[in-house]
Formats: sequence, structure tokens, C-alpha cells
Amino acid sequence: MASKQSAPVMGLVALQGSELPGLSPVARETLQEQAYKKLREALMSGHFIPGQSITLRATAEALGTSPMPVRDALRRLEIEHALVARSNRTLGVPEMTYASLTELREVRMALEGLAAEKAAQLARPEEIATAEGYYHTMATAAAAGDPGEYMRANWAFHAAVYRASQSELLVSLIEPTWMRIGPYVRLMLPDRKSLVDSLGNHQRAIQAMHRRDTAAARQAIQQDIFESAEGLARLLRAREEAVPAEQGRSAAAGRPRLGAGAKKRQGRR
Repeated sequence: MASKQSAPVMGLVALQGSELPGLSPVARETLQEQAYKKLREALMSGHFIPGQSITLRATAEALGTSPMPVRDALRRLEIEHALVARSNRTLGVPEMTYASLTELREVRMALEGLAAEKAAQLARPEEIATAEGYYHTMATAAAAGDPGEYMRANWAFHAAVYRASQSELLVSLIEPTWMRIGPYVRLMLPDRKSLVDSLGNHQRAIQAMHRRDTAAARQAIQQDIFESAEGLARLLRAREEAVPAEQGRSAAAGRPRLGAGAKKRQGRR
């Protein structure tokens, strides 16, 4: 539930059972770890939506497992602040405010820019080829206007670049920020044009890695983060600025109106 200071992006109902997108049954071994990995992957690749409720029963049904490993996986995600507790004893995808988005964007630009810089210096040829393959998948999805496939390939692209930095520490710091921003990628890139327009920075990152140009790789990734969040930042700021004005109008509408006699008495005071 959003606080008084936050402005929800949209009121969205929970998806139930098999309607949970992007999830498939897990294998029977190490169920807790597999459930955790599938849920965090779904968050990072944009399969959950802002404000969505996550129930134990529905998630266990979607993953094809018992509630116990799912309960443990959800608890881990709550500890990592990827999910937040709701008043109705469920968990949910956190709502974003303008301030929290701005802070998250700054952190991402610092961490992911550094990872891209190190990747341009240290990536093996096969790692660059892997990232380039995901870029081509993104381009195909963008041309087809397929946001679901685009978001899957988008996270895979970024993950491939950051893992090519050869820094497990950086990757471990970056992934939690993607669990927070992943549900908002669809709002950042709402139509085919925005998907196509976003490709340029990804292409420039790949080209920089081929040239071993560390500064250009950092700049391309940072520009991608900044530009993709700009539209959402404007939306959140506009919604939050509208809340005080709406509250003021509601308060004015609720004041009792003075009759003629009361107005005269008030005027003589």
C-alpha cells in the first residue's frame, strides 16, 4: 500500500494462478533456489507490474510446486526489498515515487556505467558475441512491436554486458536494482516507437566493446538508463504535484457554506 507521500503509477489488480506471466514449472530438485531464481528473473525482465500483489498460493500454482519453497523465496525477495509487505498479509511489487526513481537512476548509472567500462576492457570475444546476439533479438522484437520479448532480451543484454566485466561484486550489486526497475520498463517503453528509439544506446555499447573503448561503453549505458527513465520521471512528478491540488479542492468542497445572516455577523466582527 502506498504511503501518503507516494503517488502510485496505476491501480492494478493481482494476477492469479496460471495468469502469472513469464513463469514455468520448476524442476523438483533444489525447489527453493529455483523458485527464487525464477521469481527474481521475472522481476528483472519486466514480467511483473507496479503494484501487483503476489500471493503464496497463486505463485506456487504458477511454479508448479508446493507453498513451502515459494514461501522461502518470497521471504528472500522481501528482505532484498524487491517485494514489500501489504496490509492484507500479501506481498506486492513496490510502487515508485519521483524521488525513489531519481535515486535509483543515479545508483544504476554509477554501478552499470562502471560495469560497462570494465566489460569494454575485459570482455572475451564470445561474451561480446553473446551480448550482440541479445541486441539483435531486441531489434527484432522492437520492429515487431513485441514488448514482452523486448524486455526479456533487454535484461539478458544488460546482464551479459555486466557479467563480461568479470566482477561478481558489481553484478551482485546491480541485480537488486533491476528487481526494482524491471516492473517499470514497460511504462518506460510503452509503444513500438519507444522500443525502436531505445536501440541506439545498446548498439553504441556493443560497438564500444568491440573497440575496447571504455569511456564510450560507460556513456552508452548511462545514456540508456537516463533516457529510458525520463518519461516515467515526468509522469511520476506530474502525478505527485497533482495530489496537493486535488486535496485542496476536496477540502474546499467540504467546507460548510455560510448563510446570509452568518456572513453579516462574520463581517461585523
